[in-house]
Amino acid sequence: MSDTSIRVSNETKQRLELHKRDDESYDEVIHRLTEDDKWAGFGALADSDIRSGMEAMREQTRSGMDERIEDLE
Repeated sequence: MSDTSIRVSNETKQRLELHKRDDESYDEVIHRLTEDDKWAGFGALADSDIRSGMEAMREQTRSGMDERIEDLE
């Protein structure tokens, strides 16, 4: 694998540092942040089962709100 250098502004570097873990290189943090799965590598949200559960709860909440709105109409 060959390496390529890229220039980033100081502001961009500071933003990357906010997401960078102690054991990560900048290459690794950029790779993690640009994965197709936007939640990959972000603590508990990296777990797809947890995300699925959260999405199910969100859908139940929305459905319940829709029913209450219909009852008010």
